[in-house]
Amino acid sequence: MKSYTIQLLEMVKDSKRAISYEGAAKKLKASNPQLKDTNNNTLVTRKILEMLVERGQISKNKAGNYR
Repeated sequence: MKSYTIQLLEMVKDSKRAISYEGAAKKLKASNPQLKDTNNNTLVTRKILEMLVERGQISKNKAGNYR
C-alpha cells in the first residue's frame, strides 16, 4: 500500500487543475476507506501538502490551492 504522502503527491501531479487541501482530503478518503472523515485528518492532509511545497515537489498558487 502506498503511503498517504505518495498518494497526495501523485494526486496533485496528476490533476489537470489546482486542488484544494479539502478536495485532496476527500479524494484521499475515497481511495482509503479506512480513513475517517474528520477535521484532524483534513488538517494532517494540509500539513502533508505544505511539507511537499517546502520540499519543492509541488507548488501553491495565490488562491492557496496546490499544483
